[in-house]
Amino acid sequence: MKSVILRAPVLTQSGYGVHSRQVARWLIEKAENSEINLSIQCVPWGDTSWFVNPDLCDGFIGKMMSYSGKEIKNPDVSFQVILPNEWDQSLAKINVGITAGVETDRCNPEWVKACNKMSSVVFPSTFSASSFLKINPNLKEKIAVIPESFPEVLEEIEKEDIDAAKEFFEFDTDFNYLIFGQLTGYNTENDRKNIFNTIKWICEEHKNDESVGIVLKTNMGRSTILDYKRLQSVVTNVLNEIGRDGMPDFYILHGNMSDEHVKHLYLHPKIKCLVSCTRGEGFGLPLLEAAASGLPIIATNWSGHTDYLKADDFMKVKYDLVPVPSEKIDNQIFIQGSLWANPTEKSFKECLRKFRDHPKIFERRARTLREKIVKSHSYDAISRSYESRFGKIL
Repeated sequence: MKSVILRAPVLTQSGYGVHSRQVARWLIEKAENSEINLSIQCVPWGDTSWFVNPDLCDGFIGKMMSYSGKEIKNPDVSFQVILPNEWDQSLAKINVGITAGVETDRCNPEWVKACNKMSSVVFPSTFSASSFLKINPNLKEKIAVIPESFPEVLEEIEKEDIDAAKEFFEFDTDFNYLIFGQLTGYNTENDRKNIFNTIKWICEEHKNDESVGIVLKTNMGRSTILDYKRLQSVVTNVLNEIGRDGMPDFYILHGNMSDEHVKHLYLHPKIKCLVSCTRGEGFGLPLLEAAASGLPIIATNWSGHTDYLKADDFMKVKYDLVPVPSEKIDNQIFIQGSLWANPTEKSFKECLRKFRDHPKIFERRARTLREKIVKSHSYDAISRSYESRFGKIL
């Protein structure tokens, strides 16, 4: 029986945490079937909060905890879901690095050197892999592109789910745009998610339309009261700069949400569309979740989410590739000369207008997309991809 270590931020409330838990689930299933001897090393992820209640996620948090702290000497295989510069190439005989890379057109050359020392590297999208391959095309033999899965609660959608959604969330406005993502900067230019401009452009396009609202699910790193107060201050300043006269109603959702509650949000009959003027995504989990929910999507036509959003699957916002602002350059994640997408205001507003005028067309397309996503990005489908790629070494 092979000994396996998973080193990952499995207990953190972050995008990497979600990705890590999907890998952990696959490995734990193998451990429970007595196929491997598993130990989980829990590591932090930035300034994000941790899950500490073992009963959360239907007890899966506690299950992961039960595998942590277990000592394994001379492990056979490691899976490390962290940034490339944090990979330990001596942790096991075979070492697999898993990373979303960077959300720009190029990566730190030191990260490519780290890939060279790993046995295999997994990226969630061809986009996230591309910046590494630009530097070293020979990495292609080591690389596997295995996407993330959507929450299992989205596989089946019943009328009862719609009723539950209406009871859990109450919105006064009937036509609401959903913005879902963490604020990654304090001003319009350096926020990778580009939330400030997204809000501003929706407000301008739908000024004095009393039926339109904006629902913002976000945080600034943690799901604490202090974080909410900081967020409230930042968003209030943005709204005051835009001007309150004729502005759509605005709703802020903050804090942890279970998969069921996320499902309620996407399925709420008054939530009409997910909008994202993102400047770059390694994968874009909220966009996948919206697609799996059958919710129409308006998004920048660049980066990781275009792996699974294609053709008429979504409304494409045109963009220009521009240099990443100097204040974001840390020479670790963002390096000098990096480019990311700058969605154009004109294109985004055109998409808003088309959707507002003809929502039924895009709702039909979204339902068709859901049928494809449920097959291609379910947990079962993604676990089969891991098994196909790595089952033989375990």
